[in-house]
Amino acid sequence: MSPDIITAIRDENLFRHYLTDGDLDSWGNWMAMLKALYGLETTEGDRKIIRENTGRDPQQLPSEGFSEGLLLCGRRSGKSKVVALIAAYEAILSGRVEKMSAGEIPMVAVVSPTRFQSRIIHSYIRGLFDSSPILARELVEEKRESFVLKNGTEVAILTGDPRVARGFSLIACVVDEIAFFGLSEESKVKNDSELIRALRPSLATTGGPLIAVGSPYTPRGYAFQTWKRSFGNDSSDVLVWNAPSTEMNPSLNPAIIERAIEEDPVAASVEYCVMRGRFREDVDNFISRNEVENLVVPGRTELSPVKGRSYRAFADVSGGRSDDAALCIAHKEGRKVVVDLIERFPSPHIPSDVVFRMAETLKRYGLSECGGDAYAAEWTKSAFREVGVGYERVSRSEWKSGASAVRKVAKPKSQLYLELLPRLHSGEVELPDNETLIHQLSSLQRRTRSGSRDSIDHPPSGHDDVANVLAGVVDAVMEREVVAGGCQEDEEDSVSVTAFGRAVERFKHEQRLYAEEQQWLREQPDDDGFPGLSKCVIWKHGV
Repeated sequence: MSPDIITAIRDENLFRHYLTDGDLDSWGNWMAMLKALYGLETTEGDRKIIRENTGRDPQQLPSEGFSEGLLLCGRRSGKSKVVALIAAYEAILSGRVEKMSAGEIPMVAVVSPTRFQSRIIHSYIRGLFDSSPILARELVEEKRESFVLKNGTEVAILTGDPRVARGFSLIACVVDEIAFFGLSEESKVKNDSELIRALRPSLATTGGPLIAVGSPYTPRGYAFQTWKRSFGNDSSDVLVWNAPSTEMNPSLNPAIIERAIEEDPVAASVEYCVMRGRFREDVDNFISRNEVENLVVPGRTELSPVKGRSYRAFADVSGGRSDDAALCIAHKEGRKVVVDLIERFPSPHIPSDVVFRMAETLKRYGLSECGGDAYAAEWTKSAFREVGVGYERVSRSEWKSGASAVRKVAKPKSQLYLELLPRLHSGEVELPDNETLIHQLSSLQRRTRSGSRDSIDHPPSGHDDVANVLAGVVDAVMEREVVAGGCQEDEEDSVSVTAFGRAVERFKHEQRLYAEEQQWLREQPDDDGFPGLSKCVIWKHGV
């Protein structure tokens, strides 16, 4: 008979050396959670911990345990180690493999939202097998994204795509960082709810557990709805465990959390689960995926250059190590901005090579200049100049009191997004059929801070290079031309602050030139030996 998971943890020949705490005291809360999850016998101390972290009556927990669990615990609480522990136990000791039919391929799937997180889980599982000679002998083959065991089970670490598990019979599935699915481009699902719906059928045959683990994030999706429905609900068939970092990991230095709270009280209090049931109320979606998809022209990925058409371009140049670079070209038709081209240059790359390739594309569309952000401004400007292209940082005009205070300042990315949003809502932008663009736009998050402007940016582990160049090019296309003596509006649209500021600056420049000319005249003697100023005064009064 196979040992239960608690017995396996205490066994020197199995998992005991994987948990390095000498007497397992710091793992007490995790042990209580595992007892509740697997329907094992509990002590009075366990029952107190279970009541605090589930809101349920420990006496009413099902004796057979739970087939589904949601563990919402703070950062640095030991979640990833527990993910590896559950995966290994289910693969080797749960006894589910013996119940399978001949020909079925058993798999324990560990699903994570990003490759980086997958590498962390892979490392933990590798460390678990290395912690015991008996476990090491169970490992037959180690692949890049999986482990094959002696009993035929494959422990697969899947990044964002549960479809990889099709064709296998899942004996268990553990989802790491559940609340962050759909935020990264690596994820092949839109959100955590879609992920869970895709995984459940794969467990139907074996009746294996589905365990979702992570820190709380926004108040939406599977993690939030399941917490809302099942936390404190004695009749729920899902175990929800919601606990602070310091309770699950007593060895965590409280000063780390205190420092994080000082820097960002809202984010840190949620990330470390300082209070149970708290989610990021300050984070909201920028725009829905459905709304973005309604702006897409199906099947159109690019429009060829048209002679005589006026184009604008915007570039996002990166350092090339981990961030991608991007270029967007667009033109205006009536009141609508039509996106002609989006080019993305994945990292790693050499920035100067990317600038050269961007210049070739720009010249193909008859462009000799493009806009961009403030990244490495002088280097970027110089690099574009070397390939015959002018580069201007996107900016806005700002003044405090009177025209004398007008100055150009860099336009923040958040402002570009905020100005883009109403145009997206009103259907004034025509988008190409580009999945990266659709994903990045619909993944943008709006963060609200009291006493300051909203911040728009990509989610954790996400990217927004393509969304950024779209916002920049729409801003460039919609700029208004301002002429001397007044403002000339384009298509009945109102004059932008940027254009008005430029007009004021041109007027100031002309004033400076006039003043310099008058000063020069003052210094020149006339035919009678008088300074030139007398001539100016006579001319001014018409004498």
